[in-house]
Amino acid sequence: MPSYQNNQIGIAALVCLLLWSTPVAAQRADTEQPLNLIGDAAISDPANAVSETDQPPVQANADSGQTVANDADQGAVAPAADNSLANTSAAYAQVNLGRRKISEVGLAAIGVGDGDANERGLDSMIWRGTAASDAVFLLEKAAVVSHSQALTNLSYQVVAKQSVPPSGANLVAGELVAARLAWLARAGRSHDLAVLANQLPDSPRWASWKRWLVEHELMMRNDAVACDIVDAQVAATMEPFWHKANVICHAVKGNVVGARFAADILAANGVEDPVFFALTNEMLTGVPAENIDPNTLDTMHIVLMDVVNRSIPLESLAVLPSQMAQSVVQLKFLGADARMVSTFDGLSRGLIDHNQVSKLWRNAGPVDSDPQLALAQLDGEATALTTAMAWRAIDADTSPQRLARIAAAMAAEIVDGNGALMLPLYAELIADEISDANAAADMRFNEDGVAPKISMLLAIAKPDDIALIEGFTDNDDALRAAKLMKMIDRGALQSGVVSELDMWPLVPVLQAAGAVMPDQDWLVLAKDAALTQQPFISLSPIVLAAVTQAADNRRVAETILLTNWLLQTGPLETINPKDMAKLVTALRSIGQEDVAKELSKEILRAHLLSRFAVGRVDGTAS
Repeated sequence: MPSYQNNQIGIAALVCLLLWSTPVAAQRADTEQPLNLIGDAAISDPANAVSETDQPPVQANADSGQTVANDADQGAVAPAADNSLANTSAAYAQVNLGRRKISEVGLAAIGVGDGDANERGLDSMIWRGTAASDAVFLLEKAAVVSHSQALTNLSYQVVAKQSVPPSGANLVAGELVAARLAWLARAGRSHDLAVLANQLPDSPRWASWKRWLVEHELMMRNDAVACDIVDAQVAATMEPFWHKANVICHAVKGNVVGARFAADILAANGVEDPVFFALTNEMLTGVPAENIDPNTLDTMHIVLMDVVNRSIPLESLAVLPSQMAQSVVQLKFLGADARMVSTFDGLSRGLIDHNQVSKLWRNAGPVDSDPQLALAQLDGEATALTTAMAWRAIDADTSPQRLARIAAAMAAEIVDGNGALMLPLYAELIADEISDANAAADMRFNEDGVAPKISMLLAIAKPDDIALIEGFTDNDDALRAAKLMKMIDRGALQSGVVSELDMWPLVPVLQAAGAVMPDQDWLVLAKDAALTQQPFISLSPIVLAAVTQAADNRRVAETILLTNWLLQTGPLETINPKDMAKLVTALRSIGQEDVAKELSKEILRAHLLSRFAVGRVDGTAS
């Protein structure tokens, strides 16, 4: 531990030590970690499942390693919940947030301003007709991330939006706000959480969110905002967290003497955190800290590492709370593996778009993996890291096998459930590759059958670009796939295309999205049809009926959250299209026309990608 003592500092530290030992100070919780906050949601998708708990809210005690109840029962001891990124994201390899009881009235109307939410057709009355107790139930039980990116994004807007509270909110205002914060925390929506946390009252019950807010703003390099909060707290408390943050604030302001003084006070008062003091010494002296175990790092340590421009390893990120997912993406000094995994996590949560992903992955460092080896690793064990490494290796590949490797990578991603997520990124690589005028001509006569596969991927990803698809190959199935994707926008169902692709089960979805079916002689089709059964999963009839009822009564937020909940049931291509059609109809009933169409396209895309994965790219199965 570095020593900063001189006579003046020693006297000041002794005074602080005496103050710290008073009975009043002893009653303050020595909280050095962000609390595992509010609300558990039980969801059926194993990838997103979380367990419901009736345990009281907990506050971490840095000295004992245990947790104590934070509200009514201060004597109860409960196990600490693991709200880490490792447990809330498949990328980090399911969140368990302890529910907090609060009683403040007048909190229910806080939220994020309008803007994008209004553009999505969400006005201030989205909770009209829904009881506050029902809203709390939906927030605690419904899915955070479903198999539809369109519904997931819309749900974010609903939960975060500032709106007129549901009826009866004055009776359960605290529970309602707590459930909203917990939902957004599980979703990793750091930016929206910061807006809400800024609106919370100064109360011991919300102190954990204030601490989290400081760490988030420091990660975002919003030092002035973070340090204004810290300045107000250090004058009123001796909790180590605030005085650690004070050390960082002095340093980022260029006040080295103040930072050393604050660090010496912490040391003199017996705070044991070797990693913090080692990193603080590095920040103040420039001497690199040694022997830091990445598995022992906490949020404040990671903030310090980013301040001193020290590479942050992947192992340390998994311990961060889920509410840091969006904050992490903004860190400047992530190691290459950490950058790749945090970026994939952000994409899968809908926190960043594909253009940002390609830029971040390309800037993650030099590519030193062989594309064939990267493909083998992806095919053997598809994880966030192997997904990113395969894309980066193929992106850097200049060999004639590049397009074949793109097709192989997409087949592996589809099998692993990441097909729709990765399609735009691989479509970008295809577009780059065939920008060469000779590439299409070379691929047209490819003996390995790569051209039909690439043309099919283009048709699914870029159905508007018919000229590109036609110029690349004479694959009729690819052209049919593009036409299928365009039926929703054109509002007309082409039975010939549906028949050739054998996509008759999707007709209810197309019709629900507004595609008009021409008069059809079904007996003529039946003469050549086989009696087959489709292995589809049915949605919960009870929850499906609840969606229909909510939509019929124009309960907007309720309809959206219930629909997102249902869409965690399984991959879109596995769910009965007749059930999916009812969800599309419900969304249109509440004015969500664009999202209804986008969900319909996601369903079509999922079925076409599934068809691609089994080798049906040109009318035959390979």
